[in-house]
Amino acid sequence: MEIRLKQMLGNLAVIIMLSFFTTGVVLAEVAIIANKGITVDSITPKEAKKIWLGKKKSMPGGGTIKLADLPVGNTARKDFYSSIVKKKEKQLKAYWAKITFTGKGYPPQVFDDEAAVVEWVASTPGAMGYVSSNSATDSVKVLLKK
Repeated sequence: MEIRLKQMLGNLAVIIMLSFFTTGVVLAEVAIIANKGITVDSITPKEAKKIWLGKKKSMPGGGTIKLADLPVGNTARKDFYSSIVKKKEKQLKAYWAKITFTGKGYPPQVFDDEAAVVEWVASTPGAMGYVSSNSATDSVKVLLKK
């Protein structure tokens, strides 16, 4: 009986360890995309954070940046805000409430899904957005993958 218990505990430990390793595999790589008219070819995660928090509103060469966002609950949104912007949903909501109230800016425009973001970014001068990297098409410029 003691041997059987050890086997069961060993199997449980393996299952727990595998769940930690597979969690990272489920997360998709996020791509920051831009309209092809934007003059830069890449941005850093730090620049992206400033852009999505409304602290940087134009790109080198001029032109106002127009931002696309995905709805709350979207996996790419969760990945983007946790890895690039470093804010949880609750923090983000409070941040934009304060910025909007003080008149210093407005949150990005929210689209229903990644296909809508890609379509809008491709057709809107100065537009930027983020999608899971497998959703980015040739109609947009990929500035960063993370």
